[in-house]
Amino acid sequence: MIGAAVAAVIALIAGIMAWQKSETESDANAQLLSVPLVTPRAGRMVPAPAGPFLDLAKKYPDTSAGEYAALLGAAALFTDGKYPEAHQEFSKFLDQYPASALLPQAKVGLAASLEGEGKISEATQKYQEIISTYSAEANIVSPAKLTLARLDEAQNKPEQALGYYQDLARINNPYDPWAGEARERGELLLAKHPELRKAPPGA
Repeated sequence: MIGAAVAAVIALIAGIMAWQKSETESDANAQLLSVPLVTPRAGRMVPAPAGPFLDLAKKYPDTSAGEYAALLGAAALFTDGKYPEAHQEFSKFLDQYPASALLPQAKVGLAASLEGEGKISEATQKYQEIISTYSAEANIVSPAKLTLARLDEAQNKPEQALGYYQDLARINNPYDPWAGEARERGELLLAKHPELRKAPPGA
């Protein structure tokens, strides 16, 4: 009887905890949905500030809404040009949510923040890690490759840049935006560096 009573109490406690978690999730979701993604400023719509998202993430750290809010807050800081702050928040996200499905986006955000800070070598390394880690995820890899090509061009490494452009241009999808931009950028690069054009076989 004592064992049955203890089991009943444990089950009751577990049920209360699950209910509280469900209530917390619901509250967090409702608050996240109430935060506008854009706000009017000077007669135009601009991305919402990071504050409300980061506050929500701090209030509900163990919820999916808090997880999304943390990433949205970091992205808002980046959009606002606050690259060191964005760097800090993206890093915090990676530490706090190591199993998140949003990890690839957070890693891209971190790399972009480093780029924004002018830390090109570190940013390049992060983009290369992203390409290696998520090689099967085209929506992550393609923009990372395009960014690396652009960085190589800026650092006067046209041959490396062309390699990325040509790799993306081989994507067999006429509607792929990254492939289309890579083809355009590749042609522009070859126009500036015609020596990179390979002679046809037998020429």
